[in-house]
Amino acid sequence: MTLAIEYFNAAGTATADGVFIPLASLPGVLASELAGAEAIAQKEGKTVLAILNRIYNIASPNTFSKLGLEVSKESPSGISADIFNQSFSVTYQKLVNLDTDTISVVPIPTSGANSGVGGFSIADIFSGAAKVAAAGAVSGAGVVIKTSGLLPYSSLTHASINPSGDSRDWIFALIDHLVADSDKRSASIASAVTSGTVGRLFSPSIPSTYIAATDPVSGILADDLNSRGLIGRINAITVQIQLNQTTQTFDVFVATN
Repeated sequence: MTLAIEYFNAAGTATADGVFIPLASLPGVLASELAGAEAIAQKEGKTVLAILNRIYNIASPNTFSKLGLEVSKESPSGISADIFNQSFSVTYQKLVNLDTDTISVVPIPTSGANSGVGGFSIADIFSGAAKVAAAGAVSGAGVVIKTSGLLPYSSLTHASINPSGDSRDWIFALIDHLVADSDKRSASIASAVTSGTVGRLFSPSIPSTYIAATDPVSGILADDLNSRGLIGRINAITVQIQLNQTTQTFDVFVATN
């Protein structure tokens, strides 16, 4: 299943509702590589790798507040001469509220030294990101993540997306979409993505730091523990990359099995 992404090598017009991520927030991608004449498999592989690298580069440092999100990037693993795998693992948590039968992002604390800390926006990860409507203007080279592709993984409608507000639902849905719906390499499908696993949901215990009497790191109240719980998911994805030692460059490696 091809990703719900529209590619722009210059300013243009979006064909569907979505979120525009500018080229500057896609590390390693050139505008020319998003042109219409470029193969979809190549554009998809480069975009997946760029988005994963961007999320890792911004969200993995301890200095970045990220309640409910952990991102890791493994050391490259050699496959054959000049070809290696780059794997990422993304874990996220959400809150289950049995009083209201709802699932939501973990609430951020409203008291203590951590008050207001933990949420993050689309723009915090992807600088210059903007919501665009179908037939709306796209300001330059980059990609539009279509809202339709994320709806199966999130309750967010297009109207409720706010690129400058707490966007953890959108980020988590984007990760699910990349891992679940990117084309995976097979005997009949050429792709740079060699594997992608959407993990089963699991239920971790609520850490004591989440409900600490002083400076809690979440907005979960100790008095509500009988009707609150966490669910989590670990997503894993691997992109294959090829080195060119003659030109001292590298790129995603699109192939079939």
